[in-house]
Amino acid sequence: MSLSIDQIAQTFCSWKFAETFPYMAEEIKWNVINRAELLGRDAVIEQCGKAIKFLDTVEGTVTRLKSSRSGDTVFVEAAAQFRDKQNRTSSVASCDVFRFSDGQLVEITSYVIDLETQ
Repeated sequence: MSLSIDQIAQTFCSWKFAETFPYMAEEIKWNVINRAELLGRDAVIEQCGKAIKFLDTVEGTVTRLKSSRSGDTVFVEAAAQFRDKQNRTSSVASCDVFRFSDGQLVEITSYVIDLETQ
């Protein structure tokens, strides 16, 4: 089954990274503002692996996932909460901009804000 560009963006933001790998262009660019700039499919997949390892150490819940689309660009507003093994919680809010070309994901720009920590 093939995913639409809206579904690819939402799936990525739902931490189901591997399901999006077939749609990534070899030359993909992922810019996490003020944190990292990744170039190439292998670098993006490696970073997704690091995120998965982190998610294995916490209980994570997506609390908001809203998307909109303009042409070949999908915008996803998200929020998530994490609880670690010491029962501490943290929260983030994000806006991710996914740009596609010919059905391939060519660029992601992520704006991530750390919220309160308890």
